[in-house]
Amino acid sequence: MMRLKARFSSAALLLWVAGVGWSSMAVPAAAAADSPGSVAARPDQLAFRDLYRELVETNTSHSIGSCTLAAERMAARLRAAGYPESDLHPFAVAEHPKDGGLVAVLPGSNRAAKAILLLAHLDVVEARREDWTRDPFTLVEEGGYFYGRGTFDDKSMAAVWVDTLIRLRQEGYRPKRSIKMALTCGEEAGAAFVGAEYLVKHERQLIDAAFALNEFAYGVLDAEGVRQARGHGGQVAGQVELAVAPDRPVPCGPGGDGAAVAGQDGVVVG
Repeated sequence: MMRLKARFSSAALLLWVAGVGWSSMAVPAAAAADSPGSVAARPDQLAFRDLYRELVETNTSHSIGSCTLAAERMAARLRAAGYPESDLHPFAVAEHPKDGGLVAVLPGSNRAAKAILLLAHLDVVEARREDWTRDPFTLVEEGGYFYGRGTFDDKSMAAVWVDTLIRLRQEGYRPKRSIKMALTCGEEAGAAFVGAEYLVKHERQLIDAAFALNEFAYGVLDAEGVRQARGHGGQVAGQVELAVAPDRPVPCGPGGDGAAVAGQDGVVVG
C-alpha cells in the first residue's frame, strides 16, 4: 500500500536554479480543511490538489490504463494556463497509442543558456482492487496521508512539475533558461514502449538540456564523508535498464512495486 504525507515540498530547487527565488516557490499541498486543527486551504493549494487528484485517478497501469490520456489532461491544464500549442508537444506511436506522453516548454530569455529538463513518469505498477483496502485509483486522505496508486511514484512529482509550469506562466515569469518538462510512460516493469528512450532517439531537440531534475537519486556518506552507497534516478537509468533488458524478472506481490522485497516473492511498497 502506498501512502504519501499530505504536506509535501514543491519544486523549490527548480525555482531557485531557474532564478525565481524562494519567495515564489510553489506551496505545499494543504491538509483537509475539515480535519481537526487544520486551517482552510488557499485557492492555489486547492488547485494543486485537484491537479494531483486528476493524475492519481487517471489509471495509467500498462494493462488497462492510458498514459496518453493522463498526458492529454495535463496538456489541457497547461493550455488553459496560457501555453500556446507551439510549446506543447504530445507524442505517441501508432503501435502503442496508450503509452504516449507530453513535452511542454516555458521559453527562457537567454537562448545561449541550455534548458532545465523536468522529468517524471506517468505509468504506475498494476493495482488490483482486491489487493487494496481502498480503491487504488481514488485519491484518499486519511490521518494526514494520501493513499492511492502513484501518489508517490511518480505522480506527486509529475503534479508538482505541471503545477510549477502553470504558476510561472500565470505570473508572467520568464526564466533565463528555458524550462522543459517531459511526462513519459514506460518506467515501470512490463512496459512495451519507453517514452524517455523514444524522446532521446527521435525527438532529442525537444528535451535537450544542460541538466535534468528527476526522481529517486540519492547517496549515503559515512562520518568521514566517504561514499557508502548511491542510487540512480529511476526515470533515466531505470528506463534504460528496461530498454536493454525488458525480460528481466521483477518481484511482485499483492499491490506491490519492485522497490523493496518482502520475503521471497513479495514486495512491500507501491
